[in-house]
Amino acid sequence: MDNSSGTARAAIDPTEFAKLTDQLNLGLVQLKQVSGSTNIELAALASTGEAGDLSVYYTEHQQAGKGRLGRSWLTPLGSAITVSVLVVPGASIPTEALSWYTMIAAVAWSRAAQSVTGVKVGIKWPNDLLAGEYKICGILAQMVPVSSGYGVVIGTGMNVDQGREELPVPTATSLRLASSHSVDRTQLLAQYLKELAALDRSFRQVGGSVHMPLPGFEGQSLHQLVSEKLATLGHEVRVEFPDGSVLEARAVQLGVDGALVLEEATGKRREVLAGDVHHVRRADGKYA
Repeated sequence: MDNSSGTARAAIDPTEFAKLTDQLNLGLVQLKQVSGSTNIELAALASTGEAGDLSVYYTEHQQAGKGRLGRSWLTPLGSAITVSVLVVPGASIPTEALSWYTMIAAVAWSRAAQSVTGVKVGIKWPNDLLAGEYKICGILAQMVPVSSGYGVVIGTGMNVDQGREELPVPTATSLRLASSHSVDRTQLLAQYLKELAALDRSFRQVGGSVHMPLPGFEGQSLHQLVSEKLATLGHEVRVEFPDGSVLEARAVQLGVDGALVLEEATGKRREVLAGDVHHVRRADGKYA
């Protein structure tokens, strides 16, 4: 595998995941060279019972991935980390709390990226990650039926080793570009899984409460962890709704249910949920 500068791209090292399987109590671990969609394929394994809690499905080259609202998500061979993880909390948290796994993955990636590369990664509500003002990762979490009720397949695509000419849009970047040095994808993926497993374990321990302090996270709740990394806050944003209507207002806080709280020029506040919006951008046209 070569990158845009012609140097070899190292494949993900499977031996690292043999260690992680025992360390993190992972379920099924599949490392594929090529996949259509990691979310679809892991969801299918979950439905048959082949994949259980904390199963990991990774591919070096995703060919038919889908992001939010059905947008295509393709990855050049060996350039990104495209991975889906199945979580099955069972009765430990209520079903309505499962929607927070998008933000759990976002916080996990932010912590992993900064730990491994030094790059500060912020959350763009509702399901993207940013390095500065550029998109670096997309997240798609989907509820799936399992034998014990419902689980969540959390699909993420982190741009790691792309050069500028390999990125699909000018508003995207990669960790190599953001950090100005090469990144060990095996180390980064392992750190993401460690962070995700730790957040998931703590979230279950507090019964899916987003306001109770998470054990092991210095007294911070999930709501606090997300809020402090939410790059959308403080900006004038343009919200586009599926019916074609548009709202421009300042993003002021994260609601108790994960909604984005907006304040209009009149001072009136309004909450919008991820499922109710088509698109959220800064009013000045920048991505954050």
